[in-house]
Amino acid sequence: MTTIVIVRRAVQVVLALVALGSSVAFARIRSRGHWREDAAERTAATVERLGGAFLKGGQFLSTRRDLVGPVLAHALGRLQDDVRPMPVADAVGVVDRAEVANAQAVRRAVLDGPVASGSIACVYRVVLPHRDVALKVRKPEAVRQITADTRIIRGMARALAFVPVLRGVPMGEIADQLCRCVLDQLDFDRERRNLRRFGELTADLDAVTVPKVVDGMCGEGVLGMDFLDGLDRDRNAGLPGPQLTGAVETLVRAMYESMFLHGFVHVDLHQGNAYFRAAGDVVVVDFGFVYQLSDFARTKFTAFFAGMIDGDGAGCADTLLSTARAVSGQADLAGFRRDVADLVRRNCGRAVQDFSLPRFAAALFDLQRRYGVHADPEFTFPLLSLLALDGVVKQHHPGMDFQLEAAPFVMAGMLDADESA
Repeated sequence: MTTIVIVRRAVQVVLALVALGSSVAFARIRSRGHWREDAAERTAATVERLGGAFLKGGQFLSTRRDLVGPVLAHALGRLQDDVRPMPVADAVGVVDRAEVANAQAVRRAVLDGPVASGSIACVYRVVLPHRDVALKVRKPEAVRQITADTRIIRGMARALAFVPVLRGVPMGEIADQLCRCVLDQLDFDRERRNLRRFGELTADLDAVTVPKVVDGMCGEGVLGMDFLDGLDRDRNAGLPGPQLTGAVETLVRAMYESMFLHGFVHVDLHQGNAYFRAAGDVVVVDFGFVYQLSDFARTKFTAFFAGMIDGDGAGCADTLLSTARAVSGQADLAGFRRDVADLVRRNCGRAVQDFSLPRFAAALFDLQRRYGVHADPEFTFPLLSLLALDGVVKQHHPGMDFQLEAAPFVMAGMLDADESA
């Protein structure tokens, strides 16, 4: 990708954001009543037009009503699976080059239009004699946009590393890991392997459904899997109370087991990727944005979460220090331990409705910055996963004790780490 393409993309982003700011300001001046709804729709439209990494960010923010408010969260919500689809000619070109089986049925499905459209791909329903297949087809434009966006993000991270308040923070390493994870979403062969692996990890959980890969219908930019009926994110909130809270608990437990026992982190848990069905099962899809923690990072993150559950702030501080990639020579480690311990104690044992994970994470990162202690950047990915999961829980099961629910999986993860040592 040439420098000209990246500069053109950067200019596009700047102009789009300036135009958005101007239009929102004008809407607020012109309309006294519903300017927030108008501003939210304009924001969602701008994010959709920008596509790429910005669209992924919009999808994530749609799960955080507590951060952006219900109006903007609702407007961004459609970006989870109702983005403007790619042109038919682009989709036909991708499936023709992939040379998947059942070519005529695939072409018919593409011509009929997608059943869902996200930031990176469109999904088509291919009707075969004995089964229906959900065919995920990668958008060529998404490849170009995300590649350019990640280069822009890396450049911004390198520039931010010179800002005095961020000096010493491994901004470049964090940006590299995040960008690699986003770029990995373009690799459908990798997603196919992730899909199969999560299916194996949850094989014993009857209430968790993962679509099976359809061999012969996968190729470059194309992923075929079982088509599952009843996937409608608007129905999530419409389930009866006990069914809804039970489904949320099932989702949380499945993700905790995957994270703390196997280090397999689904980072993209917005409600276009996790569905609650009337039958009582939870369907998890889209395994493009997945991160595999190293054994070291999984063990340390599990130990940190155990400290949060027990209110062992000193233990949490020691865990962070043991993972530090860099510690300032002038760091006040006693002060760091004291303030981390206080933060953990103040947030221990709170239900989701009383506990703000974003504020907790922000305070924790601020303490690391202030004291010059920079923990393993791998911690970013389970935190991102928990932030998205926390958004789902806050909306549908706010009385859940998010920390206590993790306890059995954290204990199992720590026992597994002890046995492996």
